[in-house]
Amino acid sequence: METYRLWKAGYANSGVNRGRLALPIASRDGAIIGYFGRATKGESPTLTFPNGLNPHEYIFGADRVTSEPLYLVRDPIDVLKAFESGCGHAVCFLTEEIAPIQLESLAALMDERKCESLSFF
Repeated sequence: METYRLWKAGYANSGVNRGRLALPIASRDGAIIGYFGRATKGESPTLTFPNGLNPHEYIFGADRVTSEPLYLVRDPIDVLKAFESGCGHAVCFLTEEIAPIQLESLAALMDERKCESLSFF
């Protein structure tokens, strides 16, 4: 799938993310820090992370945000679907609940990238 190639993602056959969709965790400048796994068949937990990586510290898709309106979605799959639909400015948190530090990080991202608005989907 072209979207997976562009996002440097794919299904993992081995390692920590075996049997899951492996998606990159990137810094705001686009440097890949590691990969997390997204369940595709209802496994629990839905997201898995490599040891030592705190999901509260990252916003999936943040490295692709520009000054256009920003969309906050619930799941990394929704970020990829938005990208495929021509909306490259969707992001999501990598946790079920949202901590204050994550909201601060999102606000800082919006300020840094000159995003005027945020919509939830």
